[in-house]
Amino acid sequence: MIAVPGKEALDRLYATFDEGSPFPGRLIGFVTDVIVPIGYLKATRLAPVNFHPGPPEYPGLRAIEFAHRERARSYGVTAHAMTLPVDSGQIIGVNRFPVPAGTTDDTLRFQTWRAAYALLLHLLPVLASDAAPTPVGAEWAERVCTDAAWRTLPGET
Repeated sequence: MIAVPGKEALDRLYATFDEGSPFPGRLIGFVTDVIVPIGYLKATRLAPVNFHPGPPEYPGLRAIEFAHRERARSYGVTAHAMTLPVDSGQIIGVNRFPVPAGTTDDTLRFQTWRAAYALLLHLLPVLASDAAPTPVGAEWAERVCTDAAWRTLPGET
């Protein structure tokens, strides 16, 4: 298991690995906007996992902002197998929490980080092993949160 702080570090890590000689550990994306190239995903021996800062109803970009704009009553984070397209892999964990009326974006971000860390701690035993994470049966929403969709939401300034 390894975490890298950004795209440059990811490129350095995978400079010596490929499908024939894969990285021996598990790559984990943790609340990051780095999109891991398919070649890197294929060059990882253990299934890579991403912790998405949104529940399955909000795949893609700006999940927090979408939820806040839509006055979502609950929110959460999703752990899933890393695949392309982004936020489409099998879901291995979801941690939800209520969002009281009047919650600010900053408070929602803080609660999201707390939920992400709690989900990481819950999944850590399997992620730190050679075992394949087990899907939980949750499914991604059909919509994908994009910048274009964000601009069409009412209330955009």
